[in-house]
Amino acid sequence: MRANQHTFFACSAPPCPNGKLHLGHIGGVYLLADVFVRYHRMVGNAAYHVTGADEHGTYTLVKARKLGRPVDDVAHMHIEEILQCLRSVDIEPDVFVRTSSEDHKDRSLAIYDQLRASGYVELRDGEQLYCGTCEEFAADSLAVGECPACNAPTDSNLCEDCGSALQHNLLRNPIHTTCGQSLILRPIRQVHFQLEKFAPGLDHAIEASGWPESIKRKELDWLRSKLMALPMSRHFDRGVTLNSPVEVAGQTLMTWFEGLWCYETGIERLCKQNGADLDDTMRNASTRLVFFMGQDNRFYYTIGVTASLFSRGYAIPYNHAIQDFYKLEGAKFSTSRDHAVWADEVAADIDTNVLRYYLASIAKPFGANDNDFLIEGLLQTAARIRAFETALRKYAGCNETLTADKLTVEQNHNVKRYSEAVQDLRVWDAMDAIDAFFDVASFSRADTSVSAAEVSVFLSLLNPVTPMLAARYGAFFFGAGWRPGLDGGTIRPSTGLRKPVDFPLFSDPIPEAFIEAYERRFRQVRPNS
Repeated sequence: MRANQHTFFACSAPPCPNGKLHLGHIGGVYLLADVFVRYHRMVGNAAYHVTGADEHGTYTLVKARKLGRPVDDVAHMHIEEILQCLRSVDIEPDVFVRTSSEDHKDRSLAIYDQLRASGYVELRDGEQLYCGTCEEFAADSLAVGECPACNAPTDSNLCEDCGSALQHNLLRNPIHTTCGQSLILRPIRQVHFQLEKFAPGLDHAIEASGWPESIKRKELDWLRSKLMALPMSRHFDRGVTLNSPVEVAGQTLMTWFEGLWCYETGIERLCKQNGADLDDTMRNASTRLVFFMGQDNRFYYTIGVTASLFSRGYAIPYNHAIQDFYKLEGAKFSTSRDHAVWADEVAADIDTNVLRYYLASIAKPFGANDNDFLIEGLLQTAARIRAFETALRKYAGCNETLTADKLTVEQNHNVKRYSEAVQDLRVWDAMDAIDAFFDVASFSRADTSVSAAEVSVFLSLLNPVTPMLAARYGAFFFGAGWRPGLDGGTIRPSTGLRKPVDFPLFSDPIPEAFIEAYERRFRQVRPNS
């Protein structure tokens, strides 16, 4: 292992298996984790993509009740769809954890026992919403109402609009999703995570972190002015069941804890595969945890998950990639309103490389409100990649014409800018660096002297974002042994006979039928050209 090598675990938020993944899910979370992992492998670090399916969330139960089917069957059906959506855009996590698996339940209880043994879990009086009509307690999305902080519609756990963690006794006008009747509060005993006991230390760790300032400030404000213990258990049949203390035996851990803890189950599986110890790995100074999520997960990842690491003596997350909800033609992606484009369906019509490039380019950070998926942007991306391919194909297969010249100062600047951007999770900036590198490349102009280094490095810049395209052209230029890398000095031109490119363009025009169907669906009337 190199002295400066790190091991990165890129942990993307586990989706709830109540439907397929749309492009907002893909672009805001899973693609960014995939790009990050591919980049670090390219530069010599160990990197793994860990995610899973949060099977114990109430969304799956609500969907199963609507379909009149067993909830486990519905979860399995949608997990297969989720995996197919990921595969359709060339994303294959190294570990995919189903939270119903026995090793995940064991790992979740082990974390809970560690927190409890350290004195950070306390039994307290609490309240949970209850439906007298259905004679059942309501949890999460089974109870809906209005957020006490921003008045937005929300479920009973977390407001997607403002990010506030909600207590059941604060939800306004609570309604039972199942029957539509008003809910009442019933006293219960719950276990709570006592953040107050280590908040000053956690505050200092977050202050010293390299998290984006906008995220850091929000979490520090919460710790310093709104700190409260977080409920960890509830009456709900599905989940990781607690046996102790006896007052909460039979309750289940809230999914905002155990569902998100699937990252640790995944790391434990990887450790076993590699003959490593989980605790040693988590405490190793070279280990880096990076979390990728949409804005609705930001509180529990930056506070709940971070606190569960810190309180056990582990390093807090190295960084967080948090995205605003993606928009589609100016409005938030929405499954319930059928305002969404499904990943597997669009990938059947649009080349994956074009789709990945466009989604990565609009993945702006939390708070920017600038991640709108537009058909014009997709068309422009296809044209841009066509320009890349047209330039490359002028020289493909004629390596004897390539020179051994090194990169220019400007090209090296763009490579450095690209690397820093990916490492800092600013993928949109990395995309700008790719464009800038290409615009000054000799092969993008009419020059007759083209450097092997700039061709190889350009393809390497593309590799994390458009891996199939980069690999195909890399092998065509430099042979099957080509490997992406940003050190252009190691690339030398190879000899070989000139031959025509023997594979189709990745940037074929977007099918007219796709454009027409898209505009009928999302714009009603096609605008005049």
